[in-house]
Amino acid sequence: MSISRLVWIVLLTSSIAAADQGPLADRGDWALGVAWPSSSGSSFSLWKIRSPTTAVGLEVGISWSYADSTLDADDPDPTSLQNHSLYLRLRPTIKHYRPLHDRVAPFMYSRVDASFWGRKWDSDPPTQYGGSSGSVGLSLGLGVEWFPFQRISLGGQTGLRLGYRYGKYDTRGNFIISENRNWSLSLSTVQSEVKALMYF
Repeated sequence: MSISRLVWIVLLTSSIAAADQGPLADRGDWALGVAWPSSSGSSFSLWKIRSPTTAVGLEVGISWSYADSTLDADDPDPTSLQNHSLYLRLRPTIKHYRPLHDRVAPFMYSRVDASFWGRKWDSDPPTQYGGSSGSVGLSLGLGVEWFPFQRISLGGQTGLRLGYRYGKYDTRGNFIISENRNWSLSLSTVQSEVKALMYF
């Protein structure tokens, strides 16, 4: 048997053995994650490796913005408007991996989504109005992680979400502030996400 063929057999055997013992074996007990920048703000996660094929984690997302503008700038008495907004999200998640290759690991995930969004407008002359909403949901989906290095992975995932949403809004018309509320239940696709994880 040639040396090159023997080397290939050894590499293939070690690759299969690494996959058989679980995609998360020997990568660490914990992992820190960051989601690719998106319009919903920054997202970070902490994961605990429960077994070579299971990880549980908590993802935290936050976004805050402030804007200052002037309405009716040509008016002798223009209105100054300050816009504050805040978005928070918590997502406990369980991921179950399936061995495929020592560097590629598909997984299924289930998670609970809880989020809050709030916005407030302050104007001069003094008027204050805004809105807020919250949601709770359950998501199920599929993803895959690629390990270019032993303790670093890049992954993507997508899925379906069943959620309940509540909203409370103030509307302004002819200098009269009115309030409206709405509730909704929906089934929707989850926005695809790309994440980087560092195991330790």
